[in-house]
Amino acid sequence: MRCRCLKYVCLLILLFQSSSLLAQSDLQTKLKSFKANNDLSNWIYEQLDYANENPQTATNTILKIQQERWRNAQTAEERFAWLNLLSTLAYYQLLEGNIFGSINSYENALSFFRKHNILDYDAVEYIFKPLGNNYTRLGDYERALFIQKQSIEFQHFYNEDINKTAAIYCNMAISYRSMGKLEDAYKAIRTGLALKPDHFNRIMLNNVYADILYDDQNFTKAATIIESNISKQKASNVENAYWLMSSYTTAGNIYLQLQQIGKANTAYSKALQLLNQYYPHKRLRERANLYTQIGATYLAQGMPKEAIDYGHKTLKTLGITSTKNIYGDNKLVEVFMLLAKANLQLKQSEKALTNINLSLLSADKIRNEFAADKTKERLQGYLKQIAEQGIEISYHLYEQTKDEKYLQQILALAEQSKSRTLLDQMQRNQQSASKNIKGDSLFLRKQNLERNISYLEKQAIEEPNRNPTKNIEGLKYDLALVNKALSKKYQYLNLDDYQTTIETDKLANHRFIEYFIGEKDVYIINIHQNKIENVIKLPNAKGIKLELQKFLQTYFHNGANAMLNNPKAFFQASHRIYQLILEPIKLKPNEQLTIIPDGVLGYLSFDGLITRNNYTENISKWPFLIKYIATDYAFSIQTLQTEKKVNTSTSFTGLFITHSEGNKRELKAITTEADLIKKYVAGDFLFDKAVNPQSFEQLFTKSRVMHIGTHAYLTGINNEPTLDFGKEKMYLFELSAKQSAPSLVVLSACQTADGILANGEGIISLSRGFNAIGTAATIASLWNVNDEAAAQIMASFYQSLEKTKDASEALREAKLNWLNSPKISNAVLLPYYWDSLIYMGKSQKIDINRPLNWLLYSSILVTTIIGIIIYFFLRRKA
Repeated sequence: MRCRCLKYVCLLILLFQSSSLLAQSDLQTKLKSFKANNDLSNWIYEQLDYANENPQTATNTILKIQQERWRNAQTAEERFAWLNLLSTLAYYQLLEGNIFGSINSYENALSFFRKHNILDYDAVEYIFKPLGNNYTRLGDYERALFIQKQSIEFQHFYNEDINKTAAIYCNMAISYRSMGKLEDAYKAIRTGLALKPDHFNRIMLNNVYADILYDDQNFTKAATIIESNISKQKASNVENAYWLMSSYTTAGNIYLQLQQIGKANTAYSKALQLLNQYYPHKRLRERANLYTQIGATYLAQGMPKEAIDYGHKTLKTLGITSTKNIYGDNKLVEVFMLLAKANLQLKQSEKALTNINLSLLSADKIRNEFAADKTKERLQGYLKQIAEQGIEISYHLYEQTKDEKYLQQILALAEQSKSRTLLDQMQRNQQSASKNIKGDSLFLRKQNLERNISYLEKQAIEEPNRNPTKNIEGLKYDLALVNKALSKKYQYLNLDDYQTTIETDKLANHRFIEYFIGEKDVYIINIHQNKIENVIKLPNAKGIKLELQKFLQTYFHNGANAMLNNPKAFFQASHRIYQLILEPIKLKPNEQLTIIPDGVLGYLSFDGLITRNNYTENISKWPFLIKYIATDYAFSIQTLQTEKKVNTSTSFTGLFITHSEGNKRELKAITTEADLIKKYVAGDFLFDKAVNPQSFEQLFTKSRVMHIGTHAYLTGINNEPTLDFGKEKMYLFELSAKQSAPSLVVLSACQTADGILANGEGIISLSRGFNAIGTAATIASLWNVNDEAAAQIMASFYQSLEKTKDASEALREAKLNWLNSPKISNAVLLPYYWDSLIYMGKSQKIDINRPLNWLLYSSILVTTIIGIIIYFFLRRKA
């Protein structure tokens, strides 16, 4: 009997294979006929029909169509068919979980649609909407919002459909929510619901509304909304099943947050059942997410082994068979963190650390796909949270084993949250300056787009009523596509910066201190003579941050009054800060120290810290750190180690704007500063009207040292770092890469090292901008400078530089000269007046030309002439 059944099974298999072969043969016959008749449209559609009938091989089928096409689409019908092919390919790539491939295909479809203006194609439904959703899945919300806004415009102009428009507002709400802009997210939901869309779209909008309430920590209301939403749904086809699945997933997230684990597990299980029923081989990312969330419910119940089992299901679903094929995906970032937490519950610290590193590796691969620096900066804040967990594990492992590899791991993780976007900018700008791509049409288009974006961004600040924001977003989107094309064409432009070790042996022999300020603790990494000497952990990061913020706000950001009115209180507060963040290192006298700050520490100059608690009214006797230790600063170790083209000239350029015309405060001390500098430096000195963005550009690449004396401040709602050139302004975003840059840019102006603090990235300042475009180091100000003090200190700096050749050492000498020289007032020895300028970047030797001493040369000349006259007179007499 069993034998007979086996025969029937074999017969059925043979019949199926025969049918499949006949279908293939029939397809090939049709394709040959279409090709013979040069019928490209039907040739495409026949194969797309086959791909849709065989979804498991659809992607390969469509890729093969692209390869075998014998000519480009020429007629409107053929272009419509080709556009259909591009969007269908993107759809199947998405279903397979290949989000990067899907994005590329949708971008190709969008470019094709725009180029040929195929308005009878439903571009919103089949290109704009899924492409925007893909950007959201990746975490590239700036591009997602741009596409979504384009969709709204397109709908209004070509095809007003309230349901489609409501769906777009729903997607916009998701983007805003993911960016943390909850008010904008609520507004998008209200706008969508106000359109009074159909039942299906109301369900979608309320799903997202519950998600926003979840992020707003209004869990009770979120639960009410989602439960109501679920009660109004019924799965009957793939579309409404998907949204019911999404509702159950959101419900699970809410219940998990409310610690209602049973309800959460039930909701996730129902969502998974719907996926299994309606999408047995598709929606892989959604399936992976559910496995991870179910794993989280087990973790919450103290069942780490079960959590790990579900974590492995996620990895299998996403195609991760080994650590070698990890790619960038938020779902991978999340599942590796789930595994790490489960490992910790099982006391498997090593495995937990491995999974944290894999999570960061996947996140790093995501960030390499991001177009906007602001998107990268936002990701860095999230990565810092992951890095902190890795640092905590590494610290405990070092305490247990004393194995120095864990100290290296702490440093590597700390570097993950240090100016990574700046590092990208430095490397990108350096590579973009390569002669290999200078004449490339893509590169020329990139330059043109960058110039246009810069112009419009400047216009947006100076003429806000003109509102060029929409144009800027469009140009930035186009620039992202051009950069992607350049990276594909020139592989060396691709950045892959994630490192598990930092090369301390390549550092200078002096001491480096790198700070990491986390949510729980502060870590101080102490590197001396190319080796990590120790790592110090300070508990209560929140308290330390608050104390630092209060100190900086009181004594520096609010002006000099608090320091002047109560110098003793400042003395004691400064000593307290020293004890808190520096005394644990046990520094030795006369050490050279490079400080790599983190978070709020980026606003602090260490030179003025009080090292001993022996107060005296005589400020010249105060034990400032600068008297015992030489300090400079760096954004990160990796930015220090990035190769830069060295400018070997000795030329100096000084740009001085007194603001004697206009409504800005006149800087009379600028003229004094220039006159004093002229005594020690020869070079080009430009004043007032001669200084503008054009003269700056011309002299920037030629100068070894560029000195800029003017007003500087933060402009507009985004606090854009700004240099004031009188009638014109120069903003941070206008700084662009050059073939060469000065070795040192001296920014003798207020707040040039100040800016908005991007968590996990650093302070976005003018100083940082100059480093990004190739300058090895800057001298810049952390707060409003005192004009007279700045003029004297700057002159003293150049006098010292001529002797020492070391810019960092020369700045220290200039500050010490201020402290040691006779002063009209004891008060001007307070740090507010002399300590705002810091040296940021690579240590370097700099030669500058001294001015000709005309008095000396005139004396020599006169003496020589008199000597000659006497000589001839005596000779004649003889």
